[in-house]
Amino acid sequence: MIGGLMKRGSIFAVAAAASIFSTSAMAADLGGDCCADLEERVAELEATTARKGNRKDSLEISGQVNELVYWWDNGDQSNIYQGTSGFSSSRFRVKGSANINEDWSAGYLIEIETKGAQVNAQSASNDDGGAAIALRHSMWYLKSKRLGQISMGLYSFAADDITSSIGVGGTASAAQGNYDGAPGMGLAFGGTGGYGGIRVKDIFDIRDVDRGNIIRYDSPSIAGFVFSAAWGEDDRWDVALRYAGEFNGIKLAAGIAYHEDTEPEQGQFYNYNEIRTSGGILHVPTGLFVDAGYVRREFENAPAGTDDFDFWYVRPGIYRKWNALGKTSFFGEYGEASGSSQNWGTGVNHVDLATFRSTDGKFYGIGLQQEVDAAAMELYIGWRHFEADLTDSAGLAVSADDVDTVYTGARIKF
Repeated sequence: MIGGLMKRGSIFAVAAAASIFSTSAMAADLGGDCCADLEERVAELEATTARKGNRKDSLEISGQVNELVYWWDNGDQSNIYQGTSGFSSSRFRVKGSANINEDWSAGYLIEIETKGAQVNAQSASNDDGGAAIALRHSMWYLKSKRLGQISMGLYSFAADDITSSIGVGGTASAAQGNYDGAPGMGLAFGGTGGYGGIRVKDIFDIRDVDRGNIIRYDSPSIAGFVFSAAWGEDDRWDVALRYAGEFNGIKLAAGIAYHEDTEPEQGQFYNYNEIRTSGGILHVPTGLFVDAGYVRREFENAPAGTDDFDFWYVRPGIYRKWNALGKTSFFGEYGEASGSSQNWGTGVNHVDLATFRSTDGKFYGIGLQQEVDAAAMELYIGWRHFEADLTDSAGLAVSADDVDTVYTGARIKF
């Protein structure tokens, strides 16, 4: 009896051992299949993911999409257009850097702009507005924490964005200081067809300094101040000073720049120099703010009697968090221009304003920008009104209808 039990126990033991061996083998097979599937998936992801060419420099891909729709009325006709923002266009960028030692680093930036239809170039007869893909930046730099940064390539002049982008009121998508980028700026004032059709941007010819093939220096930040200087494009140069700081619940941002162009191009008839400045102040506890800017452009080789160009704007409002989405900016705006683009000649502008005695204008409007933090998004809506005050060569007033625009859109970053 006992012997029989022992015999059956041996059989059970052998069967259990075989079962364990078989299960282990199956587990080994499953593990092999699992790893093979994982390796295949990793290879697939590597094939569809942006990769660096080396292990030294970092790689970052980012950008934004900023599209809007607007209704316009220039006194002669009205319509609704859609297009890409002229304040902060759709774009994508590739950038990176690498540390050389504790003090020095090197890096690069390539940025490409995409415009489906540029809203500040659309006209009553053309809703396309210059659709294009354009290179904005292509540069490399060397940077020292103690000495500052040297950049070379297609890059912003030192004065770039001094008037347009410095502010504290959270309006970067809805409104900036370069108002010739606003929707409807390519429209002609109604009633000026007899003069070739004077566009809104002909009067508000702010002409942001923008970018060029340059060498640029930027100092380290010292007590909130950064000094910049640039030269390139065959005798264009500028210097700029920027400041940003916050104390006692007050946030400040400001900039001033001097820019000189002694090599006219693209039909520009005259050498010029200009001073650009802007700034903003925000009371953080209440959200009350004021942003403002000014441009003074003087011409060096223009005929006697040629007017210099002056432009200024002010944008007050309140910027604070009213809801769970993010901060809201509600603002008003007002600005004036005088001298206009009569000084640039027919090679640049839609019409030749050189024969006018005066070409002045003003604008005003209101707007709202809502931040959506969870989506890295900004929604905006606004109304803007433009007027022209024109006097022809005989001293007679030119009857020009006003231009109104109502716009709404969004910028989303990635």
